[in-house]
Amino acid sequence: MLKREHGLPHGSAHRLSLVARNGAPKADAASTDDPLDALLAATREPLRPIVARLIARVKKLGDVEVAPKKGYVSLRRRKQFAMIQPGAQLVSLGLVLPDEAPEGRLESAAKFNALFTHRVRIGVEKEVDEAVGRWLRAAYEAAK
Repeated sequence: MLKREHGLPHGSAHRLSLVARNGAPKADAASTDDPLDALLAATREPLRPIVARLIARVKKLGDVEVAPKKGYVSLRRRKQFAMIQPGAQLVSLGLVLPDEAPEGRLESAAKFNALFTHRVRIGVEKEVDEAVGRWLRAAYEAAK
């Protein structure tokens, strides 16, 4: 009926019927409501204050979609303008700043990620400073 009357593909119709019969899948006991928990698993937990401070700065910019992915957090306006990627020892902030020359902490992202023009490595919370705020705002503004 789902396939015939509603035009659903076989896989979608099958999944809906399973959910209708058995209920939605139960959440893993280890999961939480915070999507960053999986990203900041045990070894990256010390980086949580840096990620939280970056996200707080980004939310002050305006309408931003903060979308945690498997290995990073995507920051989007109309298009992606930045990403936060926790590593083993530090957080990499990828930025799209087409009119900025790489200099000092604002490195080229050529060897980091081809989607971004620049990368900032952040090892401690206090490095989420005014310079990082300016770069985030510039990337946000460029993503109109």
